[in-house]
Amino acid sequence: MKDIENREDVVKLVDTFYDNVLKDEKLAPVFGPSAEHWEHHIVRVYNFWENWLFQTGSYTGGMMWVHMERHATHPLTTELFERWLAYWITCTDTLFTGKNADFVKSKALEIGQILNAKLNGNG
Repeated sequence: MKDIENREDVVKLVDTFYDNVLKDEKLAPVFGPSAEHWEHHIVRVYNFWENWLFQTGSYTGGMMWVHMERHATHPLTTELFERWLAYWITCTDTLFTGKNADFVKSKALEIGQILNAKLNGNG
């Protein structure tokens, strides 16, 4: 198995992750944007992770407001954050191994903890 080396690998990871999440009856309503917003959303997710890994400058903006807005209609509970993280780690471990794979897992944990603390008061 190889490490995450480029945007193609990021796309593979994100697509695999969303394929799983969107089949999950509890996560799909929360993480599945409407069809009209899907392309914009998925490209931003690719850019987000590509930028964290390779400092491409491809991601601009913040992610907190989107999650806060979604939280108002589809609460992102601690349980759902844990499910989200489990899918991310499992997908990463299934596809990749190495420094970058470890980085995206630890960064996802960090992001999940921050979002959960801000949205649910669980610090």
